[in-house]
Amino acid sequence: MDEVRVRLAQRPPDTAFTASEAAIYTGRSTRTLKRAIDAGVGPKREKNPDISGLGATNRHTRYRKADLDAWRESLVAFATEFRSFSDLALDAPWVMEDSRLVGHLMDLGSAEAVLDTLDADAVVFLRLDEALLRAWSSVDLRRGYQEVFEAICGEIVQTTAAALQRDIMEHDTGEVSEKNAPPVRP
Repeated sequence: MDEVRVRLAQRPPDTAFTASEAAIYTGRSTRTLKRAIDAGVGPKREKNPDISGLGATNRHTRYRKADLDAWRESLVAFATEFRSFSDLALDAPWVMEDSRLVGHLMDLGSAEAVLDTLDADAVVFLRLDEALLRAWSSVDLRRGYQEVFEAICGEIVQTTAAALQRDIMEHDTGEVSEKNAPPVRP
């Protein structure tokens, strides 16, 4: 198998690998690659176009060698950062162990740990608020996510409260600017 990996590594960067070749080249199963893609941390992939002319889709996945290399190099750099309210609405990959959250998938710290966790099927997808409602194995790690959640929600509450006060003042004074005027229904 090592000889096969060496030969795959010697191929040009634009070489298209089958799913099996990609698994051997990366040292991970095809199932793990698919899970990484589903988790949003996988390599880019392409599906073969229909060449029959019958509208059928050839679903054989191909991976460019350069994309596999980039994925392996940047996997640990990927992280979900909760910076805005819209980030809170997205499902993120969380690690479960014995019915408790261990943390975010990227809290694991290494590409190998992330891939092993994906391979063990220990990842669940939850919004941050849903994750915070679960039991956690580390209170300190949970507390960090709780603080980020509260900070983002606090900013939104302050911003919307300020907008409400602006609307109240404009309504009371009768000075509604055109850009803040409500839309006119047809």
